[in-house]
Amino acid sequence: MRLDSLSTLNYRNLAPCTLLFPAGVTGVFGENGAGKTNLLEAAFLALTGLTDVTRLEQLVQQGETEAYVRADLESSGSLSVQEVGLGRGRRQLKVDGVRVRTGDLPRGSAVWIRPEDSELVFGSPSGRRAFLDSLLSRLSARYAEVLSRYERTVSQRNAALRGGEEWAMHVWDESLVRLGTEIMTTRRRALVRLNELAGEANAALGSRKPLTLSLAESTTPEAYAQDLASRRAEELARGSTATGPHRDDLVLTLGDFPASEYASRGEGRTVALALRRAELELLAERFGERPVLLIDDFSAELDPGRRAFLLDLAASVPQAIVTGTERAPGAALTLRAHGGRFTPEVTAEPLPGEPLAEEVRA
Repeated sequence: MRLDSLSTLNYRNLAPCTLLFPAGVTGVFGENGAGKTNLLEAAFLALTGLTDVTRLEQLVQQGETEAYVRADLESSGSLSVQEVGLGRGRRQLKVDGVRVRTGDLPRGSAVWIRPEDSELVFGSPSGRRAFLDSLLSRLSARYAEVLSRYERTVSQRNAALRGGEEWAMHVWDESLVRLGTEIMTTRRRALVRLNELAGEANAALGSRKPLTLSLAESTTPEAYAQDLASRRAEELARGSTATGPHRDDLVLTLGDFPASEYASRGEGRTVALALRRAELELLAERFGERPVLLIDDFSAELDPGRRAFLLDLAASVPQAIVTGTERAPGAALTLRAHGGRFTPEVTAEPLPGEPLAEEVRA
């Protein structure tokens, strides 16, 4: 997978531009607030159609009503154009000019590593659950569909609980058990390989404590229906569904103790990096090519060993974009970020036929 070019218009603080990217590592450096993270966010959105903002209008430049990002991609020898249009409460996706859904985009196209990933370790169970569900949804279109239907069912069941409609519970429970059982079963299967890859990455990062991943489940496929019935009075009082995979946690154990409670900040950063490395490897195994790797602030909270691991990882994929307040060593191309603009710094003669990144202002 390779990102040939990225175009943005009215996106956050980025000036309208088109950037051309070569193979290998592109380093982007500049002061905080210069637009480096926004550039990676725009690239991830254009590559995957995904964003974690709560309101899409947060991505639109102040004073504008719409924003646009475009990625020109090369994958398995073919070229395609992916476009994302953003407005208030809406997102429109196109591939080669044809409107599509998020699930129609290449699901293994990018992995984004950020300093905030430490929250996967120290944050709430919902963040770890979201990481697992997002990864499995990219690995399996079936999982994404079942998860979406399950979440709608939970929402509708909660509305019935708040309305005191106990008579309707058997209808919702039947759907909930069927969908939730498939989610739990898929998570269990996927966790076998995810645990292997994360453990290997944790060891490669120099950790002396083994990392293991497991699920803390609120029920089991076998007991799901019975557990729902036994907690009916509690759920009617609370107005929410208390049992099911939407309540589960991805438990990260470092040595003999939960990483969320006992890991140091450095250990937590290592565990988070191990999870992202496992994500990259799983996507590569599933789709047969390594994703574009996006690394934000490669030196943040990292000692020399972890920093070297990140840079080696960037060099191991066909293409990576690495940002920081300092230049990334070994980059094929270096861009300076300033006020939402990106200009190339030529430090060596390019190889014949090799493109330099360039900025085209509207």
